[in-house]
Amino acid sequence: MKGLYTPHLIAGAALLAFSGIGTAFAEVGEKEKSYDFDNKVHYYQTKIGEDNYKIEIQSDDYKHFANQSMFLLRHADRLCRGRTFMLKVLEGVQEYERFPTKPRAYQPPLNVLLQCDAPEKKEK
Repeated sequence: MKGLYTPHLIAGAALLAFSGIGTAFAEVGEKEKSYDFDNKVHYYQTKIGEDNYKIEIQSDDYKHFANQSMFLLRHADRLCRGRTFMLKVLEGVQEYERFPTKPRAYQPPLNVLLQCDAPEKKEK
């Protein structure tokens, strides 16, 4: 009975260990697909350069837009490790006048460029 759950525990521990490091340390130019469980957001992230990212949040529904916006701010803060950052929206901002009284037209994904400020160099 002792060794029955061992492979499951090892696999679970490995998945948990690797899940935390995947988004912030992607290779430059590599586009990776991810999912944020807290905000229920599907997104693609591409590291463009040192402290520069392109984030593409997949369009869902009108009510979900607030979650996507909050996710974007929190994710940018996490990628920049608490430093000041700048977001440049390329496309995909939904209009507030369109309430879902009838089927909503297709909205493109929310595409954003994220630029983190360089860390301050410590003076000697």
